[in-house]
Amino acid sequence: MRLKHIRHKKGGLQISINAIVILILAITVLGIGLGFIRGMFSQTIGQLGEVSKDIENDMINRLRDSDERLALREENIEMKKSSEKTIYFGIRNEESLPTLFYIDFKCTDAMELITGNIEDHVSFDVFSSTSRELERDEIMVLPAIVKVSPKAVATTYMCTATIEGGSDTSGDYASKTFYVTVIS
Repeated sequence: MRLKHIRHKKGGLQISINAIVILILAITVLGIGLGFIRGMFSQTIGQLGEVSKDIENDMINRLRDSDERLALREENIEMKKSSEKTIYFGIRNEESLPTLFYIDFKCTDAMELITGNIEDHVSFDVFSSTSRELERDEIMVLPAIVKVSPKAVATTYMCTATIEGGSDTSGDYASKTFYVTVIS
């Protein structure tokens, strides 16, 4: 009888050792998996930075080759409700002196124009660096985040990007109309 009892303890110890070995293997595999995923994300983030540089260079070349003061990368944007998208815009200083510029984005749809009921269905986050002073012929490319509200009506919004500043402080330095189409 005593022998039987000792075998039982030995079996319990064997199960405990197997559980520890499996636990160590699971932690090792988890660590390798997390390392792999982290490596994939860092490569993706690096590629996004490169794309951003390509976008910036493209916008700068586009403004240099044209007579525009303001350029938008996209003029027809399609988005779903409750979503965000980064757009890019470029500003060129044609003033004779260094100038401080401010940018403003506004959108309206046909119903807002008729009823006068203006809601922020489409809004923009523009970062504080948009009010930076530019030297003559200097070009600045910046991002803006377009946000579509969950309450937005599925329609096309007419939006305007307006730059204020320059020697003529009473008017706009430049403006550009573009469209944001909200789909369900």
